Amino acid sequence: MFFKIKDKLEFIEILDSIIKIPKRDVYFFSEVESDFYYMNNIGTLYVLEIENEKSKEKTFKNFFPDNSLIYSILKLSKKSLIPFTIWDLVNFYKNGYKIRYLKEYNKILAFYILKNNVVDFVFFENENINLITQTLKDISYFVNNSYVINVYSNQKNFKILLSNKNTIDIRNFYIYKLNSHGIYITNPQKNDSKKIINFYEKVFSNSTTLATQLNEFNKTVKDFEEIISLSKKLFGLRILVTKFTDKIIGNADIYWNIQRQRLKKTAKLGISVLESFRNMGIATTLINNHITWCIENPDIHRLELEVFSNNIKAISLYKKLGFIEEGRRKEAVYIDSKYFDIIMMGYITEPIFLF
Repeated sequence: MFFKIKDKLEFIEILDSIIKIPKRDVYFFSEVESDFYYMNNIGTLYVLEIENEKSKEKTFKNFFPDNSLIYSILKLSKKSLIPFTIWDLVNFYKNGYKIRYLKEYNKILAFYILKNNVVDFVFFENENINLITQTLKDISYFVNNSYVINVYSNQKNFKILLSNKNTIDIRNFYIYKLNSHGIYITNPQKNDSKKIINFYEKVFSNSTTLATQLNEFNKTVKDFEEIISLSKKLFGLRILVTKFTDKIIGNADIYWNIQRQRLKKTAKLGISVLESFRNMGIATTLINNHITWCIENPDIHRLELEVFSNNIKAISLYKKLGFIEEGRRKEAVYIDSKYFDIIMMGYITEPIFLF
């Protein structure tokens, strides 16, 4: 979530409005400084107007959807002060933004995103003067006599070089990242282990759509501490939890087989949300986060799940998020004297399919 703020009152209004909305990261681009204890100032966005030097030397290439190119661009974009995801790249591409990149051998050295005389993003592998100058020369071919460019405070050499040119400060935004607030999604810590056990005990005590029953659940605090340690190393496992007032109300994990080469590119998804917190978008947010991570990860090609046929709402949600039913294990589940199918669903996570 991203918000633009003009005064301190807007902070409070927005925080009140999003307390019950599930979220992972919230960023404020503020024209005023904030002293709220739950706000973390991570830097500044400088919006500059710069004169075109009219060198018009085109050395960059236009972006086109290609998996290896997408992965390379996303890898470079991780240097951004704020998150830049595959969905941002897709939206810029589909909305007619000019996306140009400079590549040497198999490495992206720089790329920028431009539309309507505004350069929204510029990324560099290294901010050396030659690369910055080459980038500005390429940009000059597509802009007017003067144009607007966004520079972030972590791009120190870039900012210094631009300051030595004919630039005008149009506006500065303080960038704040919101710490845990309301319903939020995060990665679990070891001290969450007991809370996770309490969460699963509540889930398993009141569910007819899961394979495990409460009397079959035997994980200990130590077990979850070890599981969380593995997940932090992405050792075949990635875990997300949803918290509210420091209690865990949702969980979603993916795991993949790192020991068998022929299966290691397939990840499996599992998810649960406490009944009293359903229909609020928590499951959607959790699953979308895992989908995004898989799409951006060249080591994962496929995400899959299994769901009981009596879980109608979950099936509908999975289809809405892009999962496709691939098969059924007929009458594989026996609950309350009734048989149900296990439905197998899959999602191919190649980024090129989004463009």
